[in-house]
Amino acid sequence: MSFSSDIKEEILNNFSNKKYSEMLLNAEKFGEYLTVVKQKKEIDEKYNIYFDISKLSEECIREILKGIFLSSGCIVNPQYDYHFEVTFKSKSCSNYVCDLLSVLDFTPKILSREKSNVYVIYIKEAEQISLMLSLLGATNCLLSYEEVRVEKNVKNTINRTINCEAANLSKTINSSVKQIEAIKKIRKKRKFNTLSEKLQETAFLREKYPNASLDELSKYCNYNISKSGLKHRLDKIVEIANTI
Repeated sequence: MSFSSDIKEEILNNFSNKKYSEMLLNAEKFGEYLTVVKQKKEIDEKYNIYFDISKLSEECIREILKGIFLSSGCIVNPQYDYHFEVTFKSKSCSNYVCDLLSVLDFTPKILSREKSNVYVIYIKEAEQISLMLSLLGATNCLLSYEEVRVEKNVKNTINRTINCEAANLSKTINSSVKQIEAIKKIRKKRKFNTLSEKLQETAFLREKYPNASLDELSKYCNYNISKSGLKHRLDKIVEIANTI
């Protein structure tokens, strides 16, 4: 079964295990009707009370959302993507649901599929989809969803760290190569002895530890010097090499 099927099955199981008032049962039916009618006026007048969002209780809103989702909803397996959507045949009904979701602090988007004559409301934000699962009462699916989400976040964090470290290493190597080439040029031009004592010491240090970062290089020094101080000296060596 798909992830959406699991959610719907859990919602239906919850329905069978609870007693609902007529008001809440009608709210769920109203949600279903919203997705199937082609015009808003096709919905029976007895459901008009649900169109006044300001007068809806939280329980009513939950049941409306359940009816909508059971009828035309889909939540993609979080392993593949973060995506929630519901489809409607009526533009006015889709606008109403957009307003309903906005009141709940969701940020839904709506698009029209002209070929199939339907309107789609969708949400791509992972946290909002998590909240939707909570509103739908799909606790078990919510736990599965969050487990996948946490795992993906950890993997993404690890990948970002690895990429960042790789980028820093590449930057360190490129800088070191540039600095060593500058030192070689200065030696070849027999200008090394014209460097100040501090610059000569820094050059020797870079030659001895060609792959060291500035932070590591500063620790190898026999004298106290900051990372920025070393960088300034190495930049000065490169600058001198460029002028000869």
